Amino acid sequence: MSKVDDDKGIVYCNRVLLGNWYEASKLEEYKLNKFLEQMKKGDLMLAKFRKMTENLNKPTVLTQSSGSIGFGAKISLLAPHVPATDPPVDDKKGLLLGGRISSNEINYSQDLEDGCNLVGLSELEPVERSTFVIASADYCNRKDEPLKYNQEFILAVSSSVERNKPLYVRYDPNPIPGLCGMYPLYLSKHPVSNTRWRILPIQRPNITRFEQEGKPVNVNTDIVVNHCATNINLGINVGCWAMGFHGKVCAPLMKTCLDVYGRELPNNIWQIYVPIAK
Repeated sequence: MSKVDDDKGIVYCNRVLLGNWYEASKLEEYKLNKFLEQMKKGDLMLAKFRKMTENLNKPTVLTQSSGSIGFGAKISLLAPHVPATDPPVDDKKGLLLGGRISSNEINYSQDLEDGCNLVGLSELEPVERSTFVIASADYCNRKDEPLKYNQEFILAVSSSVERNKPLYVRYDPNPIPGLCGMYPLYLSKHPVSNTRWRILPIQRPNITRFEQEGKPVNVNTDIVVNHCATNINLGINVGCWAMGFHGKVCAPLMKTCLDVYGRELPNNIWQIYVPIAK
């Protein structure tokens, strides 16, 4: 009988160990222990996503007001006249300005940090990432003083102020090409001149902006948000959408968009969005 015929009679069962069986068993044991260790520390991507969602989408209560708004108030910035979906739907408009954490940033932080971008969010419920505090730009304590047209101020993320590590909305003019990408706004821990903003009234045929300068800014009325260092208006780029962790987000736009009559276009119109006290 040949050797080939002898091999045909060999039957392998589950108890037979072949190849690098010892190394394979140790590798599976190592993978399991590493998975359990990551799960205990919260280093799994699913745990990071849940932690980020808890931090960013935590509901907040905005400052109650029936008229003007003052320094120290918690507010949201709403672009009421832009489509809230892509493709646009007629009866759904309005985007809130809010923070965004990218797929790279979630690996080392699950909360808004220095350098995070700002985008337009379609969810109109006030949450931590879309809630800001109006602060004074001249280092004076102006808490509860009314904010006036053409008065400089800075916007800080509410959650960062509570942690005593304020993050300010910042725009750097003429950045290095490709440095900021599609998101020109970002959060910065340094309250420099590029973090200063001012509110301008919209163009009206019966009254000029000069006549309204110094008057208190009212909530839930159309305004223009202007960057002090560049004199450029804040807007929404309605043609630039991207996918985020919680759905599509719209990119902001730093550009003064005017029609043939010199009036701001809808993507340059904002509102200080707070619930009206009843």
